[in-house]
Amino acid sequence: MKTKQFYFILLTVLLGLVGCEDFVEVEVPDTQLSGALVFEDVRTAEAVLVSVYTRMHNNVLVTGDVSGLSVLLGNYADELDCYSASSQELLFNQNDLIAANPTVLALWRNTYNLIYTANTVLEGVEDSTQLAPTDRDRLIGEALFIRAYLHFYLNQLFGAIPYVTTTDYRENTTLGKQSNSAVFALLEADLQRAEQLLTDNYVGPHRVRPNRNAVLALQARFYLYNQQWELAKEKASNVINNTTLYTLAADLNNVFLRNSPSTIWQLMAAPEGKNTLDAKSFIFTAVPPPARALREGLVSGFEPNDLRGINWVKSVTNGSATFHHAFKYKLNNDTSTSMEYSIQFRLEEMYLIRAEANAELNLLDLSRNDLNIIRNRVGLANTTALTKAELQSSILKERQMEFFTELGHRFFDLKRLGLLDSVLTSVKPGWNTTDALFPIPENELLLNPNLTPQNAGY
Repeated sequence: MKTKQFYFILLTVLLGLVGCEDFVEVEVPDTQLSGALVFEDVRTAEAVLVSVYTRMHNNVLVTGDVSGLSVLLGNYADELDCYSASSQELLFNQNDLIAANPTVLALWRNTYNLIYTANTVLEGVEDSTQLAPTDRDRLIGEALFIRAYLHFYLNQLFGAIPYVTTTDYRENTTLGKQSNSAVFALLEADLQRAEQLLTDNYVGPHRVRPNRNAVLALQARFYLYNQQWELAKEKASNVINNTTLYTLAADLNNVFLRNSPSTIWQLMAAPEGKNTLDAKSFIFTAVPPPARALREGLVSGFEPNDLRGINWVKSVTNGSATFHHAFKYKLNNDTSTSMEYSIQFRLEEMYLIRAEANAELNLLDLSRNDLNIIRNRVGLANTTALTKAELQSSILKERQMEFFTELGHRFFDLKRLGLLDSVLTSVKPGWNTTDALFPIPENELLLNPNLTPQNAGY
């Protein structure tokens, strides 16, 4: 069964290589179709790994499409209003999920399928005898990072989950939930090894393959979520201090361009000329909106003269009715050259992670310094926060204004800070405390009883 699954994935990847060619700029020889040989040639090994990034961009939980977390969690929290009365999206907006929800099932299955492919790369490259050591290290490092990144999101959404580290079908189909602490330990180990294997160098242009700094960025976020303040600060500082690679964009309209200096890692739109799915998901030109719009409470939350409210929000008016959409990604059509890619990590997050970590460590002046860097660049004056509690509140507000409609930052912030109930109960009539976790998909529980018990409330 393991062999059959491997060859199915291999066939899928090789059939899709035409779409990936622009990404890796190689031609895969017809002779390299044997599973035993794929990971002995760097070109075909690269092609398998690149297929992972393509699928992440197009149809896994980090996609900018309507099936991704930017839209789903924007609805689930307090960022978006939903105007599509018959859609799955409305169920997320109303916090009305059930274990048989097909979108939740797709999030689970598509992500674990991708993790399986990452494990295929890991096992194949580790067994390879022909790859150059530098290629071997890089491919393993990237695959470990992907595995950790996807498990990170699954854990945030579902709580205790299986952390899958093998392609052994028999083991995977009976693997039970692992506690949060067990998941954290495995995730941390993957990232520590990836950090050792990767370098600061990017493969190709436009930062579409993760490097060591992408690993550091995920570590910083992971440690922040787990309240390991010193480590969060250390990892964020390592990225911030790499000024050769990363700087804040002087113009907010350039932050989401594919050549933005603040981008740490992004997913490529392919083929050339395509732009992000994010723009297609959020931009509308007619009112009432056909699907979704920013909540008025979010739009009114921008301080006067905040350039984010001016440059990253667009209003559409028809008569007396005005609606607003996210306008971070501005190109919802094809262009002669791709201009925007889907950003997964950017430098601004590292500053706000360090600001929060310093506040928790009672290093309030250092916290204010980083918070002011983010505020000043968007036309705002220094923070007036003086106490630790005031800084914590100000940083949360800054994160809301900075990362709205980006991969569920708002929902995850409220969750990790224990604020879901106090914030969402007043604006979401369907909100219940147990909505903090998604249900384990019913189909998966039937296939694998070791995934029980079901999350509370479902």
